[in-house]
Amino acid sequence: MLNQISLVDLPIPIFLALREGLEAVLVVVIILLYLRKTNQKIYYKYVYLGIILATIASIVFAIIFSIAFGGFTGILEEIFEGTTFIVSGIFILTLVLWVSKEGPKMRENLEGKVEDSIRTQKVFSISITTFIIIIREGIELVLLTTGSASIGSLNQISVILGSIIGLTISILIGFLIFYGIKSINLKVFFKITNVMLILFAAGLITYGIHEFIEAGIIPPIINEVWNIKHILPESFPDGNPATLEFLEIIGALLKALFGYNANPALLEVIVYPALLVSIGLISLLIWRRNNT
Repeated sequence: MLNQISLVDLPIPIFLALREGLEAVLVVVIILLYLRKTNQKIYYKYVYLGIILATIASIVFAIIFSIAFGGFTGILEEIFEGTTFIVSGIFILTLVLWVSKEGPKMRENLEGKVEDSIRTQKVFSISITTFIIIIREGIELVLLTTGSASIGSLNQISVILGSIIGLTISILIGFLIFYGIKSINLKVFFKITNVMLILFAAGLITYGIHEFIEAGIIPPIINEVWNIKHILPESFPDGNPATLEFLEIIGALLKALFGYNANPALLEVIVYPALLVSIGLISLLIWRRNNT
């Protein structure tokens, strides 16, 4: 098993799982801290119920999605993967915009929802709120790791192990925050991770378009604008003894995280920056409007 794990592959799922896991953990910690602060620990069980149900649902979704993702070959595989990448990218971008809207005042909003649930005696709403937040992050993690594995050709063992490590670290950070040992500036955290997700989502959508071009569904405009595979290849190792090893590693990481293509078609060159600029500006405007 160990010889199937690449140290180059591990940082990608670790980073993705840490980001998604930490967001879910921070939300759970906010709810638990509020219940502790208001001497309402009796409602902890509803938070735990939401966590358990969301974890089970996330695992089921991961299994079903993985089976479906590997069930096609040839042109059908390119069409399915292209569609999946684009839909996944759009889904992640909608979450980025949601975080841009909720992030600046997430703590206040969550505490208000919990207090309303207790006041109206609709305590299972606490479970539902927790479930929705965690399942959203679980689905997002599955889409991100599947995308990075398919684009970057990561093996399944590295993805699973890296995800476990990333989630474990996020849970440990959650314990530190809950017991008052460490605190995190939520606004800064969401700003930084939003930028990373915009880059990743734009890469997914662009690579989905690349798959449609490969399948002959979308015209590339120009097949190859440039080719720098001899300088910054997309894989590690790339089989070219003249290529520096650290450039192979950088290229492999860029491809898995951001959909890097060393020989893109003109349509890809147009779409990627257009997505970055448009989504980045929209996210920034929403964030600023809700931070006033």
